[in-house]
Amino acid sequence: MLETWKLNSTMRTDFCPICGSESHAILQLHFNQKMRLPEEVVIRHCASDNFLFVASGDQASYDEYYKALANDSYHAEIAAGDLHSPIATRQRDHVLNLLGEFFTQPKTVLDFGCGEAWLLLELASKFPTSTFLGSDPSPGVRIGSDRAIALGLSNLSISSEKPSCGPYDLLIVSHVLEHLIDFDVLGFWNSLLSETGFLYVEVPDAVRYPTHERLEFLYYFDRIHVNHFTPQSLARLLTLHGFEYLRHAEYEFPYRDGRDYPALGMLFRKGSSSPPISSPSIKDSATLYISKEQQRAHVLSQQLRTFGGVLVWGAGDNFYRSIENHGPLAVLRNMVVLDKRPQAIMIGSQKRTTELPANAIQRYPWPVVITVSEGRNTIGQQVRDIDPSRQIFFL
Repeated sequence: MLETWKLNSTMRTDFCPICGSESHAILQLHFNQKMRLPEEVVIRHCASDNFLFVASGDQASYDEYYKALANDSYHAEIAAGDLHSPIATRQRDHVLNLLGEFFTQPKTVLDFGCGEAWLLLELASKFPTSTFLGSDPSPGVRIGSDRAIALGLSNLSISSEKPSCGPYDLLIVSHVLEHLIDFDVLGFWNSLLSETGFLYVEVPDAVRYPTHERLEFLYYFDRIHVNHFTPQSLARLLTLHGFEYLRHAEYEFPYRDGRDYPALGMLFRKGSSSPPISSPSIKDSATLYISKEQQRAHVLSQQLRTFGGVLVWGAGDNFYRSIENHGPLAVLRNMVVLDKRPQAIMIGSQKRTTELPANAIQRYPWPVVITVSEGRNTIGQQVRDIDPSRQIFFL
C-alpha cells in the first residue's frame, strides 16, 4: 500500500494532474478532521485522460498521514493468523503471468511502498535465487520483517529507508498510485530501474466499481483514494514519465467484507513511447456506481426509518459518506452516534457529541448500525455482549 517519502507540498487543483486540462465535478464529499487531510473533497473528471481525481490536498500532508499508519491490516484479516495471505498469493500469480519467463534467471526486485510486504513474502519464497527489497516508511515494515524472519527468507530485506539507486530488474508499485497527490516521484522510479528493467503497477480497477459492490456506501470515493484510473489514463501517465506500456490484466482478490475487490495490473518497461490504448468511460462507470449505491441506500434507509431511531457505531469516514448524497443515514429522524473516544462531530450544521457505546445501547432500544470497516465483526460481538437480542446492521 502507499507509504511515500516526503516530496514537496504540491497542492491539487481543479485541473487534471496528468494533462493539466479543465475538469468537471461529479461528486462532493465532506469528512471530519483527520490530521491535515482535506475535509471537503470533490471528485472530478478529466475527459481527455478518462480519469477521475480528488481536487484537494497536498502531498506533504498525505506523507505525514501514511507515515503514521500501518494500513495492510486487511491482508492479516484474510490470512487469519497464517504467514501467507490469499490476497498476496493471487496477486503473485497475476504478476508472474504478466512477466512471463522473467524469473528464469536470478533478478533484483524492489517493492516501493510495500507496507507489510505480503507480496514480497510470496515472491521471495518462490524464487530463492533472486533478491528482494521492500521499502516503506510506515510502521508496517516491522511486521513484514518479522514475518520474513519467521519464514527464513534470507533473500528478502525490508526497510523504512528511502531505496537506493539500484539498478533493479523489476520495480513493483502495488496500490500506491491511487494515493499519490504528486506524480513527480515517477521520475525517481524510472531512475531506479536498469535499462532493461520492468515496472509493475497495480491499482483498483475503477471501471469495475459498479460490478463490485462493497458494504460501505460509496466506498470507492473518499479522501484516501485520490486517483481513479482506467488502463488508458494509467498508460498515459506512465508514458509521460518515460515508461512504455506492454500489457495489462484485470483480476479480483478476496477482501475483508467477504466479496471480491477489482484490481488492475499493468506492466511497463523503460521506453520513450507507448501504443495508444482506449478504455470504457470512467465517467459512465462512476455515474452508474453512484446511482446503484443510492438505490441500495434507499432500501436500507426505508428499513431503518421503521424504527424510532438508530445507534450508529463509528464517526469516521464511512459515517460521513453515509449522511449525504442520499446515503442510508441522510434522512433519519433520531440518530445517536457511538464512539469509544467521545468527540464532537458536525452533522450538517448541527454539532453533536458522541456517546459511549455501552451506555447508549443500555439507554436506547434502537438497532445498531456499524459503520466501522476494520474489525467490524469484533464490534458486532461487543454489541451482542451488551444486548444479545439487539438488531445489528453493517454499513
